[in-house]
Amino acid sequence: MTNYLIRRSFQMVFVVILASIAVYGLLNAVPGGPLSGLGLTADNKQRLTEADKARLAASLGLNKPVYLRYITWMTGEDWLDEVGSAIGNPGPAERLFETGTWHDYQSPTCQDAGGTNQDADPTRPLPCRGGVIRWDWGQSWSLAKGQPVSVIIGSRVSNTLILMTTVTIISLLIALPIGIFSAVRQYSKADYTVTTFSFFGISMPSFWFGLLLIILFGIKFQDWGLPFFPTGDVFTTRVISGSIQDVLSIQPYSAADRIVHLILPVTVLTLLYLANWSRFMRASMLEVLRQDYVRTARSKGLHEKLVIIKHGARNALIPLITVVVGQIPGIFSGAIITETIFNYPGMGRLLVTALNQDDWNIVMAILFITAVLVVLATLIGDVLYTIVDPRIRFD
Repeated sequence: MTNYLIRRSFQMVFVVILASIAVYGLLNAVPGGPLSGLGLTADNKQRLTEADKARLAASLGLNKPVYLRYITWMTGEDWLDEVGSAIGNPGPAERLFETGTWHDYQSPTCQDAGGTNQDADPTRPLPCRGGVIRWDWGQSWSLAKGQPVSVIIGSRVSNTLILMTTVTIISLLIALPIGIFSAVRQYSKADYTVTTFSFFGISMPSFWFGLLLIILFGIKFQDWGLPFFPTGDVFTTRVISGSIQDVLSIQPYSAADRIVHLILPVTVLTLLYLANWSRFMRASMLEVLRQDYVRTARSKGLHEKLVIIKHGARNALIPLITVVVGQIPGIFSGAIITETIFNYPGMGRLLVTALNQDDWNIVMAILFITAVLVVLATLIGDVLYTIVDPRIRFD
């Protein structure tokens, strides 16, 4: 197992490097360049000057030759002058391949800082960009202009983690028993009911169901004089008379207030995951129950519940692990459509807003972190296989 983990670690590093190249390559492949959309705004106050565009281009390494752009984005720009000095920095009159000396490859802020990325204030972006490997994603261009991307992601990721973790736990706690029960009682009325419910959950668009919940529990309940639910955000800034917070005397910015705001988006996502995972569990359980070792366990006189739980359900979990582990990146990136519908300030909504506003630093950060989590999720899935099924070994 140890050799396998070491081998997979090297493979993961290679895959992550390829993913980072793809993310940065897509940025450079934008028609007109990645900064082309920043000058299309109709508001002259928000329109960037050529000096601002040049500064942003330098922060992404776009002012550098092709062979230095990606390396600068990953490792930072402060190393340029240091490496240049180590190998022999050319004199002022000499020129490198395209633009000049090593110092000329650095952004203006990095040049003014003397090629260092030290800063006394950790909330401010460093004068010299530290690169992705040092968790320096640069600044936001338009969404929160001037703020470090890492700070913006840090302010949103907790909301998404709470939402998606709650959805995952609730869905698993319900989907596993339902799938097992439906398989054991195949073709019964309960099985047909579960199957119908699953098909409804799978085929129903999440944005449509979310809008229905908003109309019913947020608008119609208010018209009918019933306690209505909040339809967006994470906390309540002002309690409205007749709302569920008013009826239950829930204080704004409390834990109960957060729970109330989670009810509608959690309901939408839980129904979607529950329908999918219960169907996977049912299909896997049906196949396991037909295996010879299950019939052998029954013939030896083992109790039916022991046969189903110990010999059936445990082996039926293997295909479901693949599906559930694939949800790990979604715990970080969030549910893009659901968070947008409910105006929930999480990572999914942040990605959509950043795309609409051409804030590529935020987009690249989210895409790269999601790619890393996908690679980690596959490794976690392989390890879980060995825990669930002792027959699986990676020696």
